[in-house]
Amino acid sequence: MKFKNLIKAPLLLTLALSSYVVNAEVSISGSYEFHFIDQAPGDAAITGASNDYFQNDQKINLTFSNKTDSGIDITMNQTLRANTTGANDVNVTSDGHSLTLEGGFGYIGLGANAGIGDELTPTAADLIGPGSTDGKAPQFYSSTGSLTSQQASLINFVDNDNNITYKVSPMTGLTVGVSYTDAGSGTTSNNDETVFACSYEFTSGDVSGTLAFASNSIDGNTSGATDLDSSAMGITIVTGPLTFIYADAEDDQSASVKTEATDFGISYNVSDSLTLAVAQTEIKESSGGETLDVTSLSSKYTIANGLDAYITYHDYDYKNGSSGATSDDGSATIFSIEATF
Repeated sequence: MKFKNLIKAPLLLTLALSSYVVNAEVSISGSYEFHFIDQAPGDAAITGASNDYFQNDQKINLTFSNKTDSGIDITMNQTLRANTTGANDVNVTSDGHSLTLEGGFGYIGLGANAGIGDELTPTAADLIGPGSTDGKAPQFYSSTGSLTSQQASLINFVDNDNNITYKVSPMTGLTVGVSYTDAGSGTTSNNDETVFACSYEFTSGDVSGTLAFASNSIDGNTSGATDLDSSAMGITIVTGPLTFIYADAEDDQSASVKTEATDFGISYNVSDSLTLAVAQTEIKESSGGETLDVTSLSSKYTIANGLDAYITYHDYDYKNGSSGATSDDGSATIFSIEATF
């Protein structure tokens, strides 16, 4: 009898899991971005360099969801990504995965995702096309200096590290949450991170908007080391065809060096298929005079449902201050096609 029970137990478990999978809702979505980047450096131009390249970014989102009898929504997500510039670089890697629970108690996220700070803080770069200021675009400042961003959303956030995120139950217009990640158990792994963020959505007549704030506190990586903090705040206002974003961010590099970023921009929906935008970004290092100014112009054209084309032009001016890096004054043009599924 005991032997039969040993066989029966895993069989019942398998049937239970099979029933769960059958009842679960499964969805697959994705996006593909193809970019052509043409940079024209100024003082830092390298003789003979073409300064143009292709960039593609593919994402596939796999989502499994189920609702319990008690009303709790359970969701598992896995994002696969190929983000490449090289001719033979076709590797697909995980770009985040999580288990989420949502109900009357609020929202709990467990796993490797970007956390609450990246989710809530805006930047004027949101108006000017996908990939136009992040890793797909050229880096307009020198990597040997102290600047750490080309936009003014929360600069240091939980970037797909294993973390716990909690958001309180929805309140009228208000979202409040916190993310925490443990850096590890080693002697140089004390740099745990705690991110707090909140946003408030409002409407007044024909005007709607969102106010947002986020902060990230990073413990010193070794015992007694300096804590590093970053923060960001921003406002988004929408009225008719116009959208306006203003954002401000700060990021500690050390006890005495800080990156300070401000950006603002406006977009205008000319028609259902055409949107124009302009943005200005100003970044400086607090002690050595290192600065970056970027003016961006962008247009978005909807070719068909789920298929968009972008042209983004950046004019940038990087001054090295006392960093010893190389100053540069140039431009970059990005042509992009984005398909969503």
